[in-house]
Amino acid sequence: MVAEVVATQFSRLGRDSRESDDFVKLCDAKGVTCRTLDDGILTMATPEDLLLTRLKGSLSEGESMRLSRRVRSGLEAGRAMGKPMRKPCWGYRLTSDRKRLEPDPVEFPRAQRFLALLRSLNWRMSTAVREFEEPTPLSSCRAVRSWLLNPTIRGGIAYHQKPNHRFEKVLWDRHEPLLSHGEFAEFERIAELNRTMWGHNVQVKPRLLTGLCVCEECGTRLAYVAGRTIASVKCKGTRCSQLYRSTREEVIVKYAVKEITSRAAQTLAASVSHDEPPEASELRHQIASLQALGDPDLADVIAAKKVRLESVLQIPRVDVEIAQKVADPRWHDLATYEEMQTLLHQLVDEIVISKQVPVAISLRI
Repeated sequence: MVAEVVATQFSRLGRDSRESDDFVKLCDAKGVTCRTLDDGILTMATPEDLLLTRLKGSLSEGESMRLSRRVRSGLEAGRAMGKPMRKPCWGYRLTSDRKRLEPDPVEFPRAQRFLALLRSLNWRMSTAVREFEEPTPLSSCRAVRSWLLNPTIRGGIAYHQKPNHRFEKVLWDRHEPLLSHGEFAEFERIAELNRTMWGHNVQVKPRLLTGLCVCEECGTRLAYVAGRTIASVKCKGTRCSQLYRSTREEVIVKYAVKEITSRAAQTLAASVSHDEPPEASELRHQIASLQALGDPDLADVIAAKKVRLESVLQIPRVDVEIAQKVADPRWHDLATYEEMQTLLHQLVDEIVISKQVPVAISLRI
């Protein structure tokens, strides 16, 4: 039987003053002594004790609220200045001033070797975990996937995590990356294929248009026709009128290349002639005004506004790199089969086929 309950502070007895009062009442009812190291014995046996205990509870709850407010303010100030606000993932560590991340001298090379193994295994995570012979904190496919989806390994600092390892805000190019944006796009593409290709199908290599073409009539994905000398795809919908009618791969690829080249040229032109957002102009004005004051106490505020300006003006690097590559009409002739396959799966969401003719395409650039 419990004779006495000892807590370091009154706030440890409950989440708020009401819970603390209920706990003290329960101790009185059970004949258990309730005591805290800073306030001594707590009881509600008499009106005077009731008033004193509730006063202590209210003061404790107020202090807890002030502490929570200071913590939230500190987190918001850190995010505004671009500081890492979470524990570094595998491969990195905090700098001595705790304002940036840097490669860990021991874990960073080890993480690079693990990534090299993953690439050689076609991003098969369970096999990589099983075959990697060095110590690693990644003990399951879920842990590996969470690590790969973390923007930190692509050189970013992320804030406000959302479901499925997404984030509301990411500041890129803050430290040396383990994984490039292009390699990450390749991982996402292959991981999606790995979910459906298992068992004996592991050895099957996807082709140029695998999973990209959709029948306009029934919405079914088109698949390659087996045994054809000339590569072709056809609808597999059992009740579709296009069930036995195929479309040549070269026709669809020619249409996709034309649309991608045109869209890439438009993207590059827009990036060159892009007008500065109103928020960026306002931030520039604010930074100039603060710098003109010459007050050294405003250095942190100016630094935070510069970080914000950088995030407003930032354009995802991967889109520009790909656009520069495919804007040249000759890129189709110069690309190898593997390069062409990677680019199509990076840039194309789906191609709509209607009566053996591609009629629409959804692109990511």
